[in-house]
Amino acid sequence: METHRLKNIIILTLLLMNAFLLGTLGMRQAQQAAARRQVTEELVKLFAAEGVTLSQNAVLFTPPPPTLTLERDVEAEKTAATVFLGPELTAADEGGGILTYTSALGRAVFRASGAFEIVGELGKNPVDLVRRFCRSYECETPEEWIDASGSGSVTVIRLYRGYPVEGCAVTFLAEKNVLHSVNGTFLPLHSTAAQGESLLTASTALTAFLEARRTSGAVVSAVTGLSPCYELQNTTSALTLTPLWRVDTDAVDYYVNCVTGAVVHA
Repeated sequence: METHRLKNIIILTLLLMNAFLLGTLGMRQAQQAAARRQVTEELVKLFAAEGVTLSQNAVLFTPPPPTLTLERDVEAEKTAATVFLGPELTAADEGGGILTYTSALGRAVFRASGAFEIVGELGKNPVDLVRRFCRSYECETPEEWIDASGSGSVTVIRLYRGYPVEGCAVTFLAEKNVLHSVNGTFLPLHSTAAQGESLLTASTALTAFLEARRTSGAVVSAVTGLSPCYELQNTTSALTLTPLWRVDTDAVDYYVNCVTGAVVHA
């Protein structure tokens, strides 16, 4: 009997502890939600005082992605070349960070800056080739782009870890169901994230944008959206992806650098 009562007491204690923890978690979530609502309301009022309508959907509370240093991956470049040129490649180092690959189908050139181009008769199924490349190397999937004659061109935005990379794209050109050229920016698959950096939150970025708008006198009457993205920066030593907040407005779009706080328009 004593053992049975002891078990019941233990079970009751555990149930009470779980209820307490759930209640505490619920209170924290409620407090967090209330704090976010207050921040959103204050930002909306701040923008309204400047004659700008701020969509509540533009006030985000997710952190921006980290700064990334990209490491050139020669093997990844060669693999990308084989998608269009086939596996039988001849490689050559042209110096100055330029590597080339040739086959019976054409020629590929990859540069240390990330720029690349592939030309030739690269395949007789352009739609499937492009989809395959976009799946493997993080590009937006293109919509219908081939006309009835099997010709067309399309430009797709590069992504990295799911984030758009502003200014980085890849363009494909096909004629009569043959892909003839691919050119744009090739981003290495491997990267190193910066540690201990302090990045602008979405709320701070919106405030920085409002101040820049006031200073410049830009004609903006509504902010309709905010989203994180990357900008590729090319130095002599490395390629870097710097996080940005993209501010969508009723005029032109703007970018707020998450590291420096600089505001520029698209």
